[in-house]
Amino acid sequence: MAGKSSADGMLQEKVSPPPKDEEELELERLVFGDAEGFVANLKKIDNLYDYSEEEEEDYDGTDGLLDTSGDESDLDGVQDEDLFTIDDGHPDHEDDDDAMDVDEEDQEQEEDDESDIDEDAAWVDSDDEKLNISLLASDRIKKLRKTETDSVISGHSYVQRLRSQFEKIYPRPDWVDKLEQGVDAEAEEGSDDEMAGDDEDETANSSINGDASALMALLSSTKPLIITKQLKLISPHKISVTRLKNANHVQPSKGAIQSLSFHPTHPLLMTGGFDRTLRVYHIDGKTNNVVTSLHLRNSPITTCAFAPTNSNSNLIFAAGRRRYMTKWDLDSGEVEKISRMYGHEQFQRSFEYFKVSPRGSYIGLVGSSGWCNILNGKTGQWVRGFKVEGTIVDFEFTFDESVLIVVNTAGEVWEFSMSGQVSKKSTNNKHNNNGSSNLIRRWQDDSAIGITKLKLGGAKSRWLAIGTNNGIVNVYDRNSESTKPLKCVENLVTTISSLSFSPDGQLLAIASRAKKDALRLVHIPSCSVYSNWPTSGTPLGRVTAVSFSPNNEMLAIGNDSGKVTLWRMNHY
Repeated sequence: MAGKSSADGMLQEKVSPPPKDEEELELERLVFGDAEGFVANLKKIDNLYDYSEEEEEDYDGTDGLLDTSGDESDLDGVQDEDLFTIDDGHPDHEDDDDAMDVDEEDQEQEEDDESDIDEDAAWVDSDDEKLNISLLASDRIKKLRKTETDSVISGHSYVQRLRSQFEKIYPRPDWVDKLEQGVDAEAEEGSDDEMAGDDEDETANSSINGDASALMALLSSTKPLIITKQLKLISPHKISVTRLKNANHVQPSKGAIQSLSFHPTHPLLMTGGFDRTLRVYHIDGKTNNVVTSLHLRNSPITTCAFAPTNSNSNLIFAAGRRRYMTKWDLDSGEVEKISRMYGHEQFQRSFEYFKVSPRGSYIGLVGSSGWCNILNGKTGQWVRGFKVEGTIVDFEFTFDESVLIVVNTAGEVWEFSMSGQVSKKSTNNKHNNNGSSNLIRRWQDDSAIGITKLKLGGAKSRWLAIGTNNGIVNVYDRNSESTKPLKCVENLVTTISSLSFSPDGQLLAIASRAKKDALRLVHIPSCSVYSNWPTSGTPLGRVTAVSFSPNNEMLAIGNDSGKVTLWRMNHY
């Protein structure tokens, strides 16, 4: 143990560091400080930033913080903001070597342009004179430089260069030059008139009298000031359609939609189907709330329709495969059954398919044995009947209710006069009590077989469309005496179940319930079918009913799942 301790002592003597020299001690004092400096700093804590005269003398005018060689009294009255200057990049003197060189011709041109702006501009901003625009701010503004040395220009020059750059891209139109030439010519004529004598004064007085008479003529009639509603023509190639919220999304039908009807004046849509319920919706394209509904017990609805505005009543007619029709008065809420056929019941076994005339004077019914029975639109009483050969499939009233057009399954079209006044030249048929005395003419449809639908449309019921069971639709122009169709539309291959003209007669919707998404829009009178709508992704389903709104803006399409999709015709 003694040997080990003696060895440790020898090791400690060898490892112990040498004493510090003066240089190391001075460096340690500067880095870590010492007790004397710490005590001295504590005494100066209150005036830490104050300098004594001895400390100020330690700083010289080159490397120190304060230069005592200068005269400090000269800066006593100077404000703080005057002690500093801001370098904005502009030369203070035009004679400096670093000043921007400006071409004299460009400068003169810009001065002329500035004067033109002051004279011709409708409004001038006075602040433009104080602005200096840097042309090096961005790559876009660099394009306005005329020379590589251009860096800063005035506000007026900047406006003029922007104008010239715009005119390079969009040249000045010719009509502006012609207009200015016309104004200059009028100014020259006015200067010549000022140099004239009494004769010129008389001419001026006569021109004033002429203007006064023209003013009186303008005010004497309001015809030129009346805005007439013009027909907006639709393009025959493409149509713009936007889908809206389903018309019956608030309360959908529990069965297939069989009939749709828009109110003639109010934004209301009525639906009817095999769920035996009439529903009236307020159509706004957003919420489409339910207004009212009526459940008809034991009467599935096949056809429903609003009465026209001319009837001066808010009536709804609805019927199914029953021997009666339901009339619903919206004003009073009264519901009435119509079944007064007075001896003609054998030819009217069902009221399921009917149509109300455009003015509401009549209600037409498809009867049996070739009969088309006409009821009074207000009382519901039987008025008369029209008999055709074969089986009636459809009929239509003209816009003025003067003619009734009936078609049978064999494609024979019968046109009857509702007034009963038919000239002998119009028909050679024998007069009898079945209505043939009112026959105007009888002609054959071009398809001749399997007729399913008939529809009139356009101004004064000009267009006539006839659909068949093989998907063909023949479009006729009733203004032409020819019985040949204007166009044969063959875009569908199944039975035509729905035909509907837009109120202005420019669109024809054809549909078939036998196949999914079988609907097409036809442009009238070109009879071209739109290819851009509906598309393969348009959710139509099996279309069972189609109806246009009275203002042409909306198209309602009902399907077999009880939904009524609503579409906006953007053209209108």
